[in-house]
Amino acid sequence: MRDRPMGQLRWAIADGYIPAESHGPGPQMTSHEAACLLNAGDRDASVRFTIYFADREPAGPFVVTVPARRTRHVRFNDFEDPERIPRDTDYACIIESDQPIVVQQTRLDSRQAENAVFSTIAFSG
Repeated sequence: MRDRPMGQLRWAIADGYIPAESHGPGPQMTSHEAACLLNAGDRDASVRFTIYFADREPAGPFVVTVPARRTRHVRFNDFEDPERIPRDTDYACIIESDQPIVVQQTRLDSRQAENAVFSTIAFSG
């Protein structure tokens, strides 16, 4: 165990968007937004996602577990409980964990045959 755990407890992704259209075989080429979560610690992490919109109240929390010393890629497209995240709608999210984690955002936009992939480290604060 390290002296200092890797990661933070709170993260924000300000640019969220799930394209409604896709080009290519699913599920691999389905347009999606994802959070790549790394839990390098020795305890499982309970992670809560709250989704914010420009014109309505937030959705969530969506809760996932990231086992200790593991990574988990969570597609926002797959969130269903308590509701689905609408496609073609701008959103942002706050990610809160009970253990330190690292969060990276990725987006696959496959609306055209020439696919676009976007990736960035989320803001930690």
